[in-house]
Amino acid sequence: MSRQAWTARGIARAAAFIGIVAGLALAFVPTATESSTSSGLHASVGASTKGPLSTTGSLNAVWHLIYVSNVNPVESANDGQFRARDTLHNAFVVSSVDETIFVDGEQYGAVTTWTPPPYPTPPAFPGYAARWTETVQCPPTGPPCNEVRSPAVLPGEKTAVLFLGWGHGPGELNGKYVFRFTVHGTINGEPVDVSGNSVPIKMTD
Repeated sequence: MSRQAWTARGIARAAAFIGIVAGLALAFVPTATESSTSSGLHASVGASTKGPLSTTGSLNAVWHLIYVSNVNPVESANDGQFRARDTLHNAFVVSSVDETIFVDGEQYGAVTTWTPPPYPTPPAFPGYAARWTETVQCPPTGPPCNEVRSPAVLPGEKTAVLFLGWGHGPGELNGKYVFRFTVHGTINGEPVDVSGNSVPIKMTD
């Protein structure tokens, strides 16, 4: 279903989702196509179901975890600075994630760009702020540690930087859906992008 429809209907199922998220983690579908860059990053996408998804019944939603692996070497942080996750050498600092949906090989709708807190977008989905992995820092005055900084994937980590749900609603195209996620960010201040596709999932009436 569209993101607007997801707001109206999907939020009503939020409590149910929270109750089953642990079970979804155990039953996650193996990751689909994985891409890599010359900057030592790999992206992959995990899905909560193989489908098919229907507009009726209880099985009409899929949840995607967007993973980024950082195989760059760990370097010393003993350089006279206190370093947080998003300032550590060779960390991949995430600035946004683009979501593009394809149905039977053709792009469906516009690209949605998701950005992390402290100013998450799209603004219609503020509850999605907690679906990111963020860096939290204490201010110079000490606790409470409430400075929210960019998500970061450290060298040697495989981290789900974001998770998103999609439900199939009435009136939407049927067919084989593929979700492509492009993660934008930097390593040591240099721009880097990495993308991963979901496994195809069939949507029906």
